[in-house]
Amino acid sequence: MTAKPDLLTQIFTFISTIAGYLGQWIVQLIQKILPSATDLPLLKEPIGYMAILTLFVILTSVTRKVAIIILSVGWVLILLRVVLMAFKI
Repeated sequence: MTAKPDLLTQIFTFISTIAGYLGQWIVQLIQKILPSATDLPLLKEPIGYMAILTLFVILTSVTRKVAIIILSVGWVLILLRVVLMAFKI
């Protein structure tokens, strides 16, 4: 009976698989644009990991901006409600 890999191993295996496929897709795209670049398959894993990191940074930046906007609107609405309550409107 083989031991089941732990959760961390499964997560890293999943990320590695995604990085491999994403890197392969990007390498194929670059090779269609630049057919003279023949050694690009050697870089499929690093390109995939860099793409994943780039997507993560973009998503967290956008998420942070959206969160700040939502919080700002929330505080403005609360302050507006306090002012309305103060003037009994």
